Amino acid sequence: MIKWLVAGVGQAGRCHISALQRTPDATLVGVVDPASPDINGTPVYADLHSALRATRADAVVIATPNDVQLDSAQLALHAGVSVLCEKPVGVSVGQAKELLELSEVLSVPVGVVLNQRAHRHCKWIKDLIDAGDLNPSAITFTGNIARLKGWHADPMRSGGGVLRTIGIHYIDLLMWWLGLLRNISLIMPGAPGEDRVSLIAEIGEGCRAEIHISATQEVSEGPVHCVIEGEGALIRMAGHVVEEVTGLPEPPDPEPFDEALTFGPGHLTAMTEATESLLNGRAFPVLLADAIPLLNTIQEMYEGARSV
Repeated sequence: MIKWLVAGVGQAGRCHISALQRTPDATLVGVVDPASPDINGTPVYADLHSALRATRADAVVIATPNDVQLDSAQLALHAGVSVLCEKPVGVSVGQAKELLELSEVLSVPVGVVLNQRAHRHCKWIKDLIDAGDLNPSAITFTGNIARLKGWHADPMRSGGGVLRTIGIHYIDLLMWWLGLLRNISLIMPGAPGEDRVSLIAEIGEGCRAEIHISATQEVSEGPVHCVIEGEGALIRMAGHVVEEVTGLPEPPDPEPFDEALTFGPGHLTAMTEATESLLNGRAFPVLLADAIPLLNTIQEMYEGARSV
């Protein structure tokens, strides 16, 4: 049994708590939040230092605001506790690299929650591409979601706006499926605190990638849509549901809906896989070192936007 702490009980933290409560071989031994929320009888600690000392946890999920992720993760590493950190791992790639260096010095692992990779349909697409059954010529993500609020809307605390908080998921999928982005064209008004981003780039072998995401509404207009086109092939998705497939094998059934998993069922898979990795002495599914190229790409986009 792996003993987990969750640091930060906002929306992401509560999703991790729900996922851990549904994960075999995982037990939630405490949560950390200065507001001391009620989490169904789970012990609540005002600070991570106290929680680490009291629980002797094996691992901690860092779901705090981005500007305190680094300090929280470093504290856990010095205690010898494995860290699974919500993206984007601090407010800059420099902070992520600092954490990676400490992880390597102490030989304590740091994983990153990039939960879109954990969804069945995203893994299915990855397998099709790796097998050569799908050769995308165009991939487009579009969506108009609820506006950023609280600390997410403060670029000093979040490290950016919609590109860093939401768009990072879709850039990660593109890079996981096909590799590094090239020849990036970016429209990002108001950087670094932007509420919308429009990106066009090249990726893979002759594939055009586009991301058009707005966070300008009080209530989301629906899930982010994805269209993938290739020679004789077409995939249309809405959020975590595959709506249309042409010229390819049938997709897997969607994950069961669970309203407690507010950010989607990928969190449950991510926590299950992370727990299994710790039990079996394997690396986390996404290590911090694996995420550095993604974080570099995001940082370079912001630096380019500031220089315009």
